[in-house]
Amino acid sequence: MKKLTLLFAALFSLFQITLAQSKGDFFDGSYVHDVRISFTLKDWKDKLDSLRMANSDNMLIGKATLDGTTYDNVGIAYAKNPTYMNGGRRNPWTIRLNYIDKKQNHAGQTSFNISQALRDPSMVREVLGYEIARKYMPASQAGFINLTVDGENRGVHVSIQAMDEVFLGKNFAHTEGAFFRCVPDTRNEIGVKGECEMVYGALKPQKDVRCMMMNYEMLSKNGWDDLIELTRILNTEPNNVYKILNIDRTLWFLAYNNVLVNLNSYNGEFSGNYYMYKDKNGQFSFMPTELNLIFGSIKNIDGRSDLDLNGLATLDPLLYLNNESKPLISQLLKNQDFKKIYFAHVKQILADWFDNGNYKTRAEALQKIINPYFEQDKIPPYPSADFKRSLTETVGAVTKIPGIVELMTLRAKFLKKYPDMLMVAPQISEITVSSRKKNTTQTITEFHIKAKVDRFPRRVRIFYRPVGYTGAFEEAQMFDDGKNHDVEAGDKIFGKAINPQGKYDAIEYYILAENAAAAIFEPANYVAERHKATLLELNK
Repeated sequence: MKKLTLLFAALFSLFQITLAQSKGDFFDGSYVHDVRISFTLKDWKDKLDSLRMANSDNMLIGKATLDGTTYDNVGIAYAKNPTYMNGGRRNPWTIRLNYIDKKQNHAGQTSFNISQALRDPSMVREVLGYEIARKYMPASQAGFINLTVDGENRGVHVSIQAMDEVFLGKNFAHTEGAFFRCVPDTRNEIGVKGECEMVYGALKPQKDVRCMMMNYEMLSKNGWDDLIELTRILNTEPNNVYKILNIDRTLWFLAYNNVLVNLNSYNGEFSGNYYMYKDKNGQFSFMPTELNLIFGSIKNIDGRSDLDLNGLATLDPLLYLNNESKPLISQLLKNQDFKKIYFAHVKQILADWFDNGNYKTRAEALQKIINPYFEQDKIPPYPSADFKRSLTETVGAVTKIPGIVELMTLRAKFLKKYPDMLMVAPQISEITVSSRKKNTTQTITEFHIKAKVDRFPRRVRIFYRPVGYTGAFEEAQMFDDGKNHDVEAGDKIFGKAINPQGKYDAIEYYILAENAAAAIFEPANYVAERHKATLLELNK
């Protein structure tokens, strides 16, 4: 019987590898990938620990086999994050396929990280968290792997796309900008005592640049001046912050962290664990990381005792609104227009994932995928009982990790009753683009866009760019004055003419409408899909 079980496990693993190779997507979360790493050095364990303890950027040379394909001369090291333990069996890893051969890649990926899912007995927080994040902002891909190190099966881990040039090229079409990872130094290791405010990664100006350096890792060739300028404008010229900050993406980032109770990020005690990248438009965007601690696995916001389940569920969506030590929140959300957009994003995240239970369905599906591997693990990271009930119940006698569904059911109910969430937003409908009239030879050279907007709109704006262009959207106000291809003044039809001046013949666009209390986007999922119009179609 035991031999049959082992044979079944081997066949199952082989089937998964074959399936993975046919799919070609290393981060496809619908199955478990096979990752095997090995070293020629016998004392590789001591070497890896020494590199990590020295905080070195050097890596050991090893071999990696991903879903049956072997790569030589791969850079392997323990990842630089707080979950590392000297001599630990389940440590986080960084794998660089192109460490020696700069062209070496696996299905386009040159590097990835491996997480042991610390403080996540459900084992799905990261994969689910990144999946949700990618719907609204640039964020890593993530999936599951079965990890073998020097012949020893280490069990199920999470693979996470590295924030490298491949990631930047795909998400920003640009790789030369200032690039930072916020890793707060809570111990003040650099030791400029008396000069540093202990605000960690909160983006507050500091008297000594070393205070900032000890809380950020610069991943680009240069950029400290850009980061200092961001903190200066954010804190002293908030009306000009749009010049150096992608406002909309930042509001998505803040809304995501708050809704999903991600207190291991900017809205937690140390304001840490995020990436920042300055794109070719000169604006910084924020991206989440270390999502094994999302959904309330970290429970501290300001140095006080950990929040209990009710405290996490009822976390104020305007937390830090009046806290000058959190300028990314206080300076942005004191602006009433930004605040309305922020709450529109909160509503959208709830509608996409939590009002309909999609997050629960997805979490259950992810656990089902990894369950066979978890059950086969001889030294599982968590008791099987905790793994099975961690979606719905609090797990842990001392370190209490809330169940994802347990927490988010209460969280969604609380947020939906929050006063700003009850404000009625405008209603956008009947969006049209004027086409050539029948029996005429006049050629359409402009996009005349109209939309009906009800519920007392104060301002209606259209954001547009050429189809295929990955840069920033241009912004223009739409009017209901009878002078902007909007039919008649006061008829609730807002219009705008967009003249491409012969530079392009197709646009994509979305509309933002605001009244005194709230804001709404059309389409609601404009981050992923926009309305489109082409001069070719309009002239048929």
